Amino acid sequence: MNAPSHASKDKSWRSLWLSSGALSLALLGDALIYIVLPVNAEAFGVGLAWVGILLAANRIVRTFSYGMIAVLGERIGIRNLCILATVTAIVSTAMYGLVAGWAALLVARILWGLSYGALLLAALGYAASDRARTGSRVGVSRAIEQVGPLLALTVGAWLAGIVGPQEVFLYLALVSCIGALFALKLPRRIDKPPTPRADLPSALPKPDRLDILIFWMGFSIDGVFTMTVTIMLAEHIVLEMAMLLGGLFFAGRRVIEMVAAPLSGYIADRFGVRTPLTATSFLLVIGLGLVGLGWLYTGALAIVLARGALGTLIPAAVALFAPDAVLQSLARNQTWRDIGAAMGPLTTGFVLGSTTPENLHRVLAMIVLASLLWLLAWPTWRSR
Repeated sequence: MNAPSHASKDKSWRSLWLSSGALSLALLGDALIYIVLPVNAEAFGVGLAWVGILLAANRIVRTFSYGMIAVLGERIGIRNLCILATVTAIVSTAMYGLVAGWAALLVARILWGLSYGALLLAALGYAASDRARTGSRVGVSRAIEQVGPLLALTVGAWLAGIVGPQEVFLYLALVSCIGALFALKLPRRIDKPPTPRADLPSALPKPDRLDILIFWMGFSIDGVFTMTVTIMLAEHIVLEMAMLLGGLFFAGRRVIEMVAAPLSGYIADRFGVRTPLTATSFLLVIGLGLVGLGWLYTGALAIVLARGALGTLIPAAVALFAPDAVLQSLARNQTWRDIGAAMGPLTTGFVLGSTTPENLHRVLAMIVLASLLWLLAWPTWRSR
């Protein structure tokens, strides 16, 4: 009786590696476009005003499409969703190297937004197929996800200087084709497929208390902190060095997340997800507070460690509270996270003229703390 169980577990882990690998390779083009496009806007046939719009377009699109993507995945199967998304991601990356002008590039960014949303939900869906090990599996998935962007930020950036800022994306598209092969090797069914739902979700699903906390985490980490870290560095060192340190910081962030994600997942499976998620959320509050008090490097390290762990712990917690339709619950979670991450920079741009980044971080530390305490007082949270 043990043999089938072991075989099933091996197959489940194989699916996790394949789906996460497909996502990682699909991210090659997106990771590099953030570096290449702003300093080569003319080569792509766009003005600087369009650069920000193009870089934000994919997040805006997927914010309002996660629910629809989840329904599609439940109807056609996660494997087919992953195959479709990898092919679309390859097309999107190739378009960066073949087209010019804001209209064509906007289409490419919209395609990528839909592709990323589908690939992320597919990878998380395979990770959540084994509820007993959701934390460890999500952690491993998130670690694998970082490999592609790391390659793009290093090898891809180097290659762009040799073959050209547009031509490099054709090479990345070819490499991304390996991800399509990964998707084709996925099993046709996972061990515990999500329960289909006939109803179509609203574009903006109603958040619960965990989603509110996730919103403010996205707002503070991926929004305000990410946008202002280089600005705060430039307050103490010359601008060129600030940009260099900012780039090294974001590359180092991915390395830290590769370690923190699986470790936090293991801890969640061993001791339950509530305690490590609570502790890591408090670490985020401390990090935001330290940045607000001028302890930039110490606070930034705490924020990065918290982000790496929360990227695993939050999906694990969402799966814990999802007796049915895991994809729908994960989609709602990602929707509110992306809304927060999109609103953070917009709010920062409006208020920086009248306040400092440090003041923003102090305020956010109090807001995240209040959201965490509200979650801890939630009867549903305490009963699980």
